[in-house]
Amino acid sequence: MKTPHIKACYIFPGQGSQFIGMGKELYSTNKDIVEKILHTGNKILGPDIANLIIKNPEETSIKNPEETLKETINCQEAMLLMGVIYLYVLRKKIECVLTLGHSIGEYSALVASGVLSLEDAIKLVKIRAESMTKCIPNETVKKGTSHMAAVFTKDHNLVYDICKIYSSPGNTVEVAAVNSKYQIVISGNNNAVIEAAEYLISQNIKVIYLPVEGPFHSELMKPAAEEMKKALEDKDITINESKRHHITNSTGKLIYKTNEIKESLVNQICGIVEWEKSLKLAINMGITTFIESGPGDVQYKLLNRDYKLQNKGLEVLVTTDYI
Repeated sequence: MKTPHIKACYIFPGQGSQFIGMGKELYSTNKDIVEKILHTGNKILGPDIANLIIKNPEETSIKNPEETLKETINCQEAMLLMGVIYLYVLRKKIECVLTLGHSIGEYSALVASGVLSLEDAIKLVKIRAESMTKCIPNETVKKGTSHMAAVFTKDHNLVYDICKIYSSPGNTVEVAAVNSKYQIVISGNNNAVIEAAEYLISQNIKVIYLPVEGPFHSELMKPAAEEMKKALEDKDITINESKRHHITNSTGKLIYKTNEIKESLVNQICGIVEWEKSLKLAINMGITTFIESGPGDVQYKLLNRDYKLQNKGLEVLVTTDYI
């Protein structure tokens, strides 16, 4: 039964929330929905994606499935399909008045808002993942680190300054996302990210390397942004004006028009994810219920830790609370 009186915002998570078999539970309870979406995905992407989503590691024939899912080309496509699976299940229960998506999660959000069909979203994400993979630097990544790291501090200015200090031609690090007042993400060449991270750690600041393959939302991704710009002009891709409120993570502002949406999808590839601004705007719009519409609980934890105490009456849920 729907509960339309609740002002619910669907939040679609990004890379880092994935895990093997993340759709298995929903497959057991909503088989028709899951099979329909995976069938659409299989026609464009191939069946391996479905195996990563609905089978446990020991059940799939894929060698090293965890590492396979971490690969950008697989992870982004899987996260899109999972986001739409959660959307289809969730919208039977509670009405959505606003959509938000973190990085790749924005594509699921745009399906939810009527901007993209599932087929066109899959095509665009395939191009996005392939072009971003090409931009990953050909460099050895030190074990236990990555091209991106989350920094837990209120001193965002310090992080920006440190990125400038440790950046040099061919070895860059920059701010990739501002997730909350207490969390900011850096991205770039592995050596530069490590140097910046080690300095921050020396100042007793917590830093966690993220399980991603490349330096996303950095200037190193500019060629991929250009590829997306070309893809969005393809006559076979239809970009509709948004049918419900949607906040883009590239600016933290509401967007509705086709040209705004195209610009957002280009800029978010190599620009900062303005997640703090996005969440603040949603709260200021009167949203009282946020539902993480995807696997894991990254956004659930972020909202509970950094926003709920500041905004009494805010309810933060995961989709499994409704299925």
